[in-house]
Amino acid sequence: MKAYVIEIDNNLTKINYRNALNTAPQSGITEQHIMTPEMMQYVSSDIALLKNTLLHDQNISEQNIFIIASSAIHKIKNRSVLEAKVKKTTHHALYFIDEKEESAFAFYGSVPKAQWLKASMIDIGGGNTKVAWMDVPNAINFFEIPLGTVSLTQQADLRDTNTSFEAKCVSVIQSERSTLQTTHTKEALYATGGIFWATAYLKNNGQLEPFVRLEKADFEKVIALFSHEEQKECHDDSAQCFLRGYYGAKNLVAGALLAKETIDAMQFFDQKVYFAKDGAWVIGWLLVHTK
Repeated sequence: MKAYVIEIDNNLTKINYRNALNTAPQSGITEQHIMTPEMMQYVSSDIALLKNTLLHDQNISEQNIFIIASSAIHKIKNRSVLEAKVKKTTHHALYFIDEKEESAFAFYGSVPKAQWLKASMIDIGGGNTKVAWMDVPNAINFFEIPLGTVSLTQQADLRDTNTSFEAKCVSVIQSERSTLQTTHTKEALYATGGIFWATAYLKNNGQLEPFVRLEKADFEKVIALFSHEEQKECHDDSAQCFLRGYYGAKNLVAGALLAKETIDAMQFFDQKVYFAKDGAWVIGWLLVHTK
């Protein structure tokens, strides 16, 4: 669950504030695509908490606050129940977007305009992964992989317990390889989503530039560091300790494996891969839906 304060001036955007709660809504969605009542309560309560932070700490007016659910949430069958719950708790409408919309918004919100015809975009969320690119002006091509950091962790945990968690993740990823599509060769890949933030954060020991170059070895480092750390205690102020406390070791391993395997399978490591610090699909949504 994330909250941003985004300044828009003549279609130029800047994230002036960000906050997050590790609610992980995807973990409360059943295989039948039903969000549990308990998770709905967590979601609505945490949205209200973040909204109050924006109102009172950031001085954002009610009319400038928008609540948007990602494409993974769009798939739940009891969407109307969640919508009513959020409305009752926050007095705001809950907007939903599908995979195509989120891919386009993520592309526009992550890839510098000068690179639109020269770059691809990958966004790994909690429930799914989107890849998008542009071959002609204003025409976004995309595809979705039905795996994200949380959903991959969930599926891996259901596999044979005699196999390592890492091996189980790879097995789940391999079963979805058929969903990968061929894209035209581009010069760069811009990445957004929690696992890319975590990988860049670890690489630079907590110091993030607007764009951080990532390589296969950076994801391999995340996998190696957190593969055997689920049960360890951590109390220092290192980047490694912070990330494990916030995301959890299993989600970090799953996310890094998903990123590495997907980028490798599509030969994106032949390009320059950048984490876009201020990249977010919500920026693209705001550019389209607000004045």
